[in-house]
Amino acid sequence: MIPLGAIRGMVYLLLPLAIVVFQNVGADDLRRFLLIIAAVALSSLVFSSCYQLLNWYFYTYRFEDGYLHVKSGVIIKKERSIKQERVQTVNIRRGIIHQLFGLASLQVETAGAGGESEFNLTAVAYDEAMQIKESLEDSGKVPTHQIELEAKVNDLAEEVSGELPFKEYTISIPELFIAGATSGRFLLLFSILAAIFSQVVPFIPETFWENLIDQVTSTALVTVILAALVILLFSWLVSTVAYVIQYINFTVRRKEERLQVTWGLIEQKQLNLKLHRLQALVVQEGLLRQPFGRATLVAEVAGGGSKERDYITVLFPLLRKEKLQGFLDAILPEYKLPESYRPLPRRSLRRYLFRVLAPVVLISIAMLWLPYGYGWLTFFLLIPAFFWGLSRYRAGGTFIEENQLALRFRFINRYMIMMMRSNIQAIQVSANPFQRRQDLKTMRAWVLSSPEGKQFQVVDVETAEAEIIWGWFSRY
Repeated sequence: MIPLGAIRGMVYLLLPLAIVVFQNVGADDLRRFLLIIAAVALSSLVFSSCYQLLNWYFYTYRFEDGYLHVKSGVIIKKERSIKQERVQTVNIRRGIIHQLFGLASLQVETAGAGGESEFNLTAVAYDEAMQIKESLEDSGKVPTHQIELEAKVNDLAEEVSGELPFKEYTISIPELFIAGATSGRFLLLFSILAAIFSQVVPFIPETFWENLIDQVTSTALVTVILAALVILLFSWLVSTVAYVIQYINFTVRRKEERLQVTWGLIEQKQLNLKLHRLQALVVQEGLLRQPFGRATLVAEVAGGGSKERDYITVLFPLLRKEKLQGFLDAILPEYKLPESYRPLPRRSLRRYLFRVLAPVVLISIAMLWLPYGYGWLTFFLLIPAFFWGLSRYRAGGTFIEENQLALRFRFINRYMIMMMRSNIQAIQVSANPFQRRQDLKTMRAWVLSSPEGKQFQVVDVETAEAEIIWGWFSRY
């Protein structure tokens, strides 16, 4: 714990200082720059080590009678007692250094903890972390409705296949590579490289740029295009491998009233989610994944900190759509995949087309005034804009059954939202003057989601359908 915290503190202090110093030294002052950095690194390491030693000495905890008692603080002393019933999740993370020394990082999230973990051990023995986790999660009681649910699921599985359901899903390596290849993260890698490049540009001599421009202008256009494609391919491969490393061994398990999710190679993570915090399921079909019939399953979760939100959202990285219902039957039988949707009325189509075509027409007209006479080429953008508006119209739809509402819509990706009626915080039906003339409505639904509430909407729904959904929710 002490070396890890010391190294982390040194890096946090060293990196910004190195950037500031490096920007103010010339090429002849490289030796002085390295000496300054070495001196700062040594002093910050000593200071961080002393601070971490004192922090470790004064940090104590114990678990007794259903309470977790924590004492901490070097100058300002803090003492806190956390009731077992308030614990929302107990999450375990293991980086490379943790794995080398048999350690783990443990975070305890409670109701009302805000953006930070209420109890955080950055480095503790892995076995001890598991003991704390099991102690906090062991309530000793199994709810009656959970027993009834388990019996219902078991009876259904025996009726279909003659054996008990397999309540664990693991993504295979080939599927993980497909997920990485279709994630679109290579665009993020481009933005990171561009940010780094913008910081390096001031230090590159002008002669380099002159030589580069001469080389490019004297090279055939085909060669330049091939070089760009090679760079794009390299970025795509790097992002795919990074995705596989991040999500390898991804496994989701259903254990009583909890979901347990584990994944990672370089940094192993084990995260737990109580089912009462699950507010909605989102089936996200990316633009690159939809042609392959695959989607990502995302969870909208209430409570917990904003940091926790970053890594418990993805419930499963990639699933074939035909296997989605099987996944729900085994892991989340409370949710049912809609068999069909109530589509948007035909008169909504022109509104969807107008929203995407009108801006393109205005931009194209403005481009006609540009020099060189190539502004008219922008009118070709009307073709993809038309198909985009058409796909957004076709994606829109609603579905309700006894206790579940489902909404489907598209912006770039296509989304299908499944919400239990008891988890919906509010439903709003609205219409602007243009919608009222065509007897259309906009339907919105809100659920609790960390770090703040989440809204989903379908635009230009049939008024009769919106009123049916409104009545379904208001009579609950």
